Amino acid sequence: MIVPSFIKKQATFGLVAPAGKVAPEVVQQAVMVLLDAGFGVVKGRYIDGVHHQFSATDAQRLSDLQMMMDAPEVDVILCLRGGYGTMRLVDGLNFSAMAARPKWLVGFSDITVLHAAMQRQGLASLHASMPKGWMDGHAVSDDFLRLMDLLVGEWPLYQVAPHSLNRVGEGRGELCGGNLSLLYALRGTPYAFDPRGKILFIEDLAEYHYHLDRMMQNFRLGGVFDGLSGLVVGHFTEMKDNVTPYGQSVEEIILEAVQGYDFPVMFGFPAGHASPNYPLVMGRDVRLTVNHSEGCLDFSGV
Repeated sequence: MIVPSFIKKQATFGLVAPAGKVAPEVVQQAVMVLLDAGFGVVKGRYIDGVHHQFSATDAQRLSDLQMMMDAPEVDVILCLRGGYGTMRLVDGLNFSAMAARPKWLVGFSDITVLHAAMQRQGLASLHASMPKGWMDGHAVSDDFLRLMDLLVGEWPLYQVAPHSLNRVGEGRGELCGGNLSLLYALRGTPYAFDPRGKILFIEDLAEYHYHLDRMMQNFRLGGVFDGLSGLVVGHFTEMKDNVTPYGQSVEEIILEAVQGYDFPVMFGFPAGHASPNYPLVMGRDVRLTVNHSEGCLDFSGV
């Protein structure tokens, strides 16, 4: 797996919007925060646009993303938001420049499509907060600071409080995953993640409990869990239920789907569609340790 180098203080961020339209104040905030932190900024040509629910046409969004991948002066590609639309672009991307000169790609939610595609190409990427989560009042947020700490050279060791449904154990492997709905949608495509020997991270937003079960059962029946080394469960935010309740919590649905396996399971990991949103290096070899006192996700490579 090719992991980009840590960045220098004078690094340049390229801003793209491969999915939903971006509010002008979000673009302004991203530029302000990055410039104040001492970084350079290059804006995609179409990030300020509107095309129905998208930031621009498919061709325009693809052009911006490819430009940032190819541009030698850009060190970090920052996706401004998720939403929907990245899947419409992914088969048009050429990753050869990224392989020759690796650079970080940052984002989450719909950007899961790019994380999956890059991992298939042997390229690591960064599942992390986007500019909407970078401010806490008048100060930069802890999510932004954690992202910067990682980008400039600090491999994290995350320690998480125990959860009553955790399954103890230890596993090691490349970290993969992201938004569960996108991982489910990529099944059967050339960009579906390869679970063998991996630590899988999942999170989601505003899904019905029955649909969560459908996705988990799809993974079970499709053999996704057969080769996993571990499962990390992040934020499942604003989840919904029908008038007649499904009858299980999010955690119970997930645990039931993996009950026939013995890999460790860690619930309550702080990443996804809520704050805190810890940065995760997709493609990095990690160690997952779950015991009765805590869960640990170690990126140090030790």
